[in-house]
Amino acid sequence: MNDRMRVVVASVAILWGIAANGAEPVNCVSSAAIKSKSRQLNHLQPMMIHLITLEKQGEAEFHPKFPPPASECVLEKFDVAGTPVVAIYSPFEKGGLTLHYRFTAQSGEEAREILVVYDGLASLAYKKGDVFLVLENRKGNISYYEMFRDQPTYAALKPIVTAIIDGSAKQLLAVRWPPGAKEPVMDAGDMSRLK
Repeated sequence: MNDRMRVVVASVAILWGIAANGAEPVNCVSSAAIKSKSRQLNHLQPMMIHLITLEKQGEAEFHPKFPPPASECVLEKFDVAGTPVVAIYSPFEKGGLTLHYRFTAQSGEEAREILVVYDGLASLAYKKGDVFLVLENRKGNISYYEMFRDQPTYAALKPIVTAIIDGSAKQLLAVRWPPGAKEPVMDAGDMSRLK
């Protein structure tokens, strides 16, 4: 292991140690500097490209897969109808599928995680901007709630996440892969928003 890798490993260990002890990583100022119109994306094509990629991973790996972000920080802690939520920000990185925001929520015994990911392949194929997806992988069901065609701001995401957690958000669609089935099953949601 070279010196640079040792420094990276030590830095990650320190950040995870801080997070495990309940303290928050600092310096989330960069998230406030995002200049974006947070334009929603209402085209079916990028979603289908994303789903085809997911399907190619097979039943055993049927979930969004992305590398750990280079860095992350806690933006805010808030409550939604008595459910504590932690908003975690990762600076935007281009790649296949990369994590941009993560919202963790503890509802009774159930831990939930809502993700905002960038999909590089869908972005490349769509050719009209970057593709960001707001999704939740919950008990084997992957629910998609929103897509953006440029980097979404925290101000645009917080109301969506709040609605997901309180149950008032409508899914664009949900997909699941029943055990032993040959392919995933798509449950249409509010797909009238997609053209």
